[in-house]
Amino acid sequence: MSPLYRKIVGRLVPFLMLLYMVAFLDRVNISFAALTMNRDLGISESLYGFAAGVFFLGYCLFEVPANMMLARVGARRWIALLLVVWGAISLSTAFVPNRAVYVAARFLLGVAEAGFYPGVLFYLTLWLPRSVRARVMALFMLAIPVSSCIGSPISSHILLMDQVAGLKGWQWLFLLEGSPAVLLGIATWFVLADGPESAHWLSRTEKDELANELRSGAQAADNAGGAVWLAIVRDSVAYFLFSTALYGLTFWLPKILSAAGVSRSATGWWAAAPYAAAAVAMFLAGRARGRGWLRVMYLVGAAGYAGVALLPARAEALASFSVAAAGVFAVMPLFWSAATSRMSSRMAGPAIAIINSVGAVGAFAGPFAMGWLHDATRSYSTGLWAIAACLVLGALVASDTSTAPEPVRARAE
Repeated sequence: MSPLYRKIVGRLVPFLMLLYMVAFLDRVNISFAALTMNRDLGISESLYGFAAGVFFLGYCLFEVPANMMLARVGARRWIALLLVVWGAISLSTAFVPNRAVYVAARFLLGVAEAGFYPGVLFYLTLWLPRSVRARVMALFMLAIPVSSCIGSPISSHILLMDQVAGLKGWQWLFLLEGSPAVLLGIATWFVLADGPESAHWLSRTEKDELANELRSGAQAADNAGGAVWLAIVRDSVAYFLFSTALYGLTFWLPKILSAAGVSRSATGWWAAAPYAAAAVAMFLAGRARGRGWLRVMYLVGAAGYAGVALLPARAEALASFSVAAAGVFAVMPLFWSAATSRMSSRMAGPAIAIINSVGAVGAFAGPFAMGWLHDATRSYSTGLWAIAACLVLGALVASDTSTAPEPVRARAE
């Protein structure tokens, strides 16, 4: 990586990772809140799965409009606004009086977060050519397992604050974990630039060099023609299947561990182990080269889910969840590397939003199906087998990095 790209990455990526860690924590912290909140509000497993998934219905419906607003308003203003709004919604979830308001709060949180993840992916296309972007996206996506690895034990211990100042433990969870989004939203206004041209920390020479690199990469992607849109359809299906597995893991891992006999305070530490394995796997996947790794990771994830269904005891389930998390999270950098390598900067915004919107439907289906199947069978095994089957199908559908057009290499790389 050239000194210019190292400068850009060092300036932008750590802060974007911090934002994504907060976003993902606010998205999935109900998995720990549910350990006590479900009892207090009378929430069944099916309703919990629906509430976990309804986030993604709001996310899906507003993702494309949100990405259009990003281009119109500018990244700095739009991302800052999203952080403040979703932080406020997360804070307000601490005071939901009943199940209906809780579901509504989850839907609104999805609406507020809809523009963030695809917006950041689009934002990176404004700064980095494809030859650099894949590695940087893998680094950015490390925020997900790192967030859960750190957030899981913190969340489980916040639940122990039950009745402090007259509030339930799960109320403190939303209050303490929703506040950082509001504060970081204010900081975003001062930290991010709307694009390279408005970045005061880049010289005129650096801006011209970057513009030339991005222009040559866009021309190469435009030459792919209509085949790109066929690939987007295929990528959307593969991402739908992937998302059922990712959120089947994140929303149900604490509850499955609790059902296996892990204490409430220890659940966070047990849940951190699969995410630690996921972080290592994602880091290595970002540097993977060669044919077939994307499909292999789909199958590794499937094997892990099948292992949990077959071996539900605590230690065996934890080991199997670690395998599942490693496979599923490793899919992310490999998948987006393949998908974005077929896109020009001009089409990246809408294409990413389309794929991510279809994935959001899968993110709704996975948690909801897990809850519905549990209430129907009184066991988590059926849902785990269903997710494993989705990953096997995803391995058949996924279009690997090796099938993408050869990227234009940066001159100074």
